[in-house]
Order: sequence, then C-alpha cells, then structure tokens
Amino acid sequence: MMRMLRLELRKTNIRPYCIASAVIFLFSLGLSYIFAYVPTLDSGSQNSAILFSTYQGIMSINGAIILMACSAVASAMGYRYVIREYCGSQAILLFSYPVRQKRILWAKTMLLLAFTSMTVIFIALGGFVIFALTANMLSLVNDRLMLAHFAAALRNSFVVACLTSGIALCSVRIGFIRRSNSTTVISAIISSMLLANAVAAIHTNFSEILLLAIIFLLAGILLTLNLAKAIEKMEL
Repeated sequence: MMRMLRLELRKTNIRPYCIASAVIFLFSLGLSYIFAYVPTLDSGSQNSAILFSTYQGIMSINGAIILMACSAVASAMGYRYVIREYCGSQAILLFSYPVRQKRILWAKTMLLLAFTSMTVIFIALGGFVIFALTANMLSLVNDRLMLAHFAAALRNSFVVACLTSGIALCSVRIGFIRRSNSTTVISAIISSMLLANAVAAIHTNFSEILLLAIIFLLAGILLTLNLAKAIEKMEL
C-alpha cells in the first residue's frame, strides 16, 4: 500500500489544490478579523455582537465556513484523481496495471483523505492560533484568551476534518454514478451547507457533531467499498 501511495503522490499534481487551500486559509483568517470588528458596529444586531465578542463564537462560525469551502475543494480533487481516472483512456491504462483495482482505489482514497484532513486542520487550527494571538495583543476581542481556547480549536479542527473527509468520500461515490464533476462538487456543497449550522454550534452540541462526523466518515468508507465493487465490475 505504501508503494502505491508513493506512486499516486508522484503522478498527482496537488499544486492547484494547495493554492486553493491557501486562498481558503487567507479568506478564513481575514473573516476572523472582520468578525471581531462586528461588535463595534452600532448597526449590528445584539446577537451578532454577543457571538463575535468571544473567541469560541468566532472559532465556531469559521469552522462552518471552512467545512463548506474545504468540502468543495476535496470533492473536486476526488473527481480529478478518482472518478476521472476511471473514464475513457485513463481507465484502460489503470486496468492494464498488474495490481488489483481495489488497491489502486484505496491508495487514491488514502491520498484524498490525508490531503483533506491535513488541509482542514491547518486552516482551522493554524488560522485560529494566528488570529487569537494577534487579536489578544491588539485587544480586538472582548474576551480573555486561555489555553482552553487552543485545546477547543484543536478538538474542533479534528472533528471538522473527519466531517469534511466523510462528505468528500460520499460525494465521490455520488459523482461516480454520472461521471460528473458538477454532480460531485454540488453534492458536497449541499451536504456541507446542511451541516453548517450544526458545526456553527459545535461548542454547545459537541457530542452530536462528533457523532455526525463519525457517521459521515463511516458512510464514506462504506460507499468507497461499494465503489470498489463497481470498478471491479467495470474491469470484468
């Protein structure tokens, strides 16, 4: 499996997705500073002022935005390196390899999961650390920064990473039915939008969000197993 992973990594150009992830990182970091400015606006609602006056509030809203953005990027990557590989001449080349197609598919899946998880954790956790430290120095947030905030950011980033990975795997299986990039990405966006409000309330409903993340990740793995069977039938 490690040999297959190294081979997939060599033949995979992840630079466009790294650039997209960097843009999401800068965008979410910039939004954090904008959110911190909201309580100073007289025109803002009282609920918004309360929400954005704490590190937890800013962290949770950013988590929902990161979920939607990273789900779209991960699903696009899944289409490019899983679905499109089994279309046309690319499929003929893959089926000519003296390796079981299950191993090739799982190598591609592991690469997708690794990239998605590391990206989400870097954006969510790294962005919060940078924002929290600078906001604390400049007194941008009317809240006391504590070690517990960083622990919560680490915990939340892992949960959002699992949820994003599950959404990506599910969307790849859905997109494979039509061999369509738009179907793959749209299904991921819809799923993430439906879960955005739940993720925004992660601090009050953490157990429920953790359960959702586990369910989506397990569902994604099961759908990938189903996809492996469909690919084996193609080979026959």
